[in-house]
Amino acid sequence: MDYQDKENLMFATILLWGAVAGVVHFVLIGMLYGNPVVGRMYGAAATESPAMKHWTSKPKYMVTQFLGTQVEVYLLTIAFLWLRPLVAVPAYSGALLIGALLAAIRVYPRYWNMWIQTTYPNRLLATEAINGSIGTLAIALFLQAVTQP
Repeated sequence: MDYQDKENLMFATILLWGAVAGVVHFVLIGMLYGNPVVGRMYGAAATESPAMKHWTSKPKYMVTQFLGTQVEVYLLTIAFLWLRPLVAVPAYSGALLIGALLAAIRVYPRYWNMWIQTTYPNRLLATEAINGSIGTLAIALFLQAVTQP
């Protein structure tokens, strides 16, 4: 296989598995945020906090959310596939290490900036950090399962 073939295969892998990982991530995040405990927290915050944006259309919000997170998932897919061969830790342990690194890069800056610059409720910030980390780890584990021999 020549260089161009490898490049085309990598591009196809990113497109295919990034799209599927996006759906897997979206379903998982839906379950994490859609549970009654988290739903009540966000519902209460939506009525109490001016930091919460109010969407008039739930379908528009869901499409916007999916497309926005899909960009992140594609970036995470590229990073995972680029870094995975460089991490000598085998199988899912290596995927968890990469996932933890990507979660820290993805979640921490957002959490920190929202904490210092907004009135977003602290319990929701914690929920965002936890769910964002779980979602990132799930992407890494999924990509390990489907792309690594």
